[in-house]
Amino acid sequence: MDKQLIFVTLIALAIVLPIVGYGIHIIDRRDKRKNNIGATLSTQKSGNHFLYRFYFRFKAFPFTKAYLERIRRRYEILYPGDEKEITARTARTVLITWVCCFMAAWMLFFRKANLNNLCIGIILIYVINKEIISFMVNRTEIRLLEDMINFLSEVRHNYHVNRMVDDAVQNSMDHLGYEMKVHALKLYEILISNNLKEEVARYNAITHNKYLKMFLSLCVGVIEYSDKKVHGQYLFISNIENLKKEIHIEILKIKKLRYLFSGITFVTIASVVPIDAIKDFGISMMPELDAFYSGTPGILFVAVILVTALTIYLLNHRLKDTKQLLPKDYRYLRKVEKIKFIKRALDNYTEKHYGKMMVLKDTLKRMGERKSPRQLLLQQIIAATFVFLLSLLFVVYIHGSNRNNLLNKVTGIAAFTTVSNVNQQQLIEEVLLSKVNEFKDLKGITKEMVLNKLVNEKIFYNKLIHETISEEVVVRVQGYQKEYFKWYELIFCFASSLIAFYIPYWMILYNKRILQMNMEDEVNQFHSIIYMMMYIDHITVKDLLEELELFAVVFKQSIQECINEYNSGEIEALTKLKERESYPPFKRLVDNLIRCDAMSMDKAFDEIASDRENYHDRRKQENEISIQKRADIAKPLSWIPTGLVMGYLTLPLLLESIKELQEFSEAMQNL
Repeated sequence: MDKQLIFVTLIALAIVLPIVGYGIHIIDRRDKRKNNIGATLSTQKSGNHFLYRFYFRFKAFPFTKAYLERIRRRYEILYPGDEKEITARTARTVLITWVCCFMAAWMLFFRKANLNNLCIGIILIYVINKEIISFMVNRTEIRLLEDMINFLSEVRHNYHVNRMVDDAVQNSMDHLGYEMKVHALKLYEILISNNLKEEVARYNAITHNKYLKMFLSLCVGVIEYSDKKVHGQYLFISNIENLKKEIHIEILKIKKLRYLFSGITFVTIASVVPIDAIKDFGISMMPELDAFYSGTPGILFVAVILVTALTIYLLNHRLKDTKQLLPKDYRYLRKVEKIKFIKRALDNYTEKHYGKMMVLKDTLKRMGERKSPRQLLLQQIIAATFVFLLSLLFVVYIHGSNRNNLLNKVTGIAAFTTVSNVNQQQLIEEVLLSKVNEFKDLKGITKEMVLNKLVNEKIFYNKLIHETISEEVVVRVQGYQKEYFKWYELIFCFASSLIAFYIPYWMILYNKRILQMNMEDEVNQFHSIIYMMMYIDHITVKDLLEELELFAVVFKQSIQECINEYNSGEIEALTKLKERESYPPFKRLVDNLIRCDAMSMDKAFDEIASDRENYHDRRKQENEISIQKRADIAKPLSWIPTGLVMGYLTLPLLLESIKELQEFSEAMQNL
């Protein structure tokens, strides 16, 4: 590494590390308690603060507006109703992310501008952006869950003293962190409101934290139906303890996932960063390697490495994120879908493949996707078109790069001439390149034509040098004239486009497969909910289904359909729910729901109560097994880009060494 690079790196670290460190410190620090938590942010106050000015200035631009809103929606879950804190957190996250992305791009692309560093810089910006935002939001979420355990402990203690749910919630806010205090105040406002059911429904619609929803449901149950003792303990207190255990299991699961996947992203992406340095190192070791690295094989090798690294990162990122808090917004697809000729084409395809589209619609709903089958098809067409055009540009770039190498670069001059004088070698290079540029458009070029030209100009007086230059000029001109778009390259573009067409659909199947891995954990959570609800008086099977639907991901669509069909017949709706799903533990759960028609709910689910003693320990073990399965899939995948990069370094050296060894052997045989 040269002194200039070391100097640039030190400056970059000196700038980035304090900024990032300050940002992480801000995220970790407990905010000062505020008396007026629900106060909205005024325009005058926001204009006097750097973060607010930053937020509203970039919100005015259409592109950055959508970006800011997407991050803002994630913070709205953590700070409901607190506009000031949501805006500040969003601006701080965006600022730290942009600084890190800019520094990564500057150190790569602007230090040495070429296509390799440009592509690597784009991938780094995407990954850094995704990882920093996820890290900052998830860290806040973990802190909220940990604080929630303390809050529930305080509620349990205060409820044990006065037996009033709303007072217990109010008296438990004193020692809370800022995030949990925002939620606790919101919960208290709901519990003392006059329109309790409406407020609960509104809260459940905007809040994605299932544990807060469950706690609110338990509180509402006590307010509406009062509390009672079960097995010598108040039911509300017992349920609070069970809810705390569920939150503790969730915290352990998130932390274990972060721990196991912490190095996987680094291994996947960091391996592609030194690609350009590897190229420079290889050429410095053996100048003849420039023909490989700057030619078609090297360009294709780099493209394969980058595409593989990005694909594996996306697959592993999906394995790491076990839940999707916010459904994606496909407003651009909706806009494109309304274009007249596109709408007509989609209508025709839907009519011809109606059955297939209905099956796909059911799959998308089951996965919680907002896009319709038509929008998925449109996404596939857009992906195929984009990749086709990108492939065309890539092929054109390869031909352009090869032509430029033939016209302007000479590597390994000692390989085709015996001249050892450096000045003489430079003169040979200049004459060679000038003759290639002179004859590049001449059809039917021969060695004699170039040789006569060199003899007439009398630059060299060595016949062997003239013949060597003439042979190389003919080879280069013929190679230059062959650099045009060929039919098999068009087939390559169509093949790439076809693969790209199916990628969105394959990702749907991949996500579906990952969701199926969560089936067991989701059914276990259903058992926890049922255990907390089954002793509550006046609760019905429909009420229980609505509670399960709040927690459901894999089975969400089936439970929603069951609730919609419930008024037409309880047993019929539950029977259809059982028929829709093939997972045996879930079918047994539905059987118990059907049994509730003939007996009380606590008797129908007596097996859950009897197995409760070892339940949480088993849940922890099952979570560890599930997480380890994900890590076992992700770890081997993450090393594939590293293996390709090692091949990018060693393969050209090996091939060139074999080539020189063969030439040496032939020379020895001739002697």
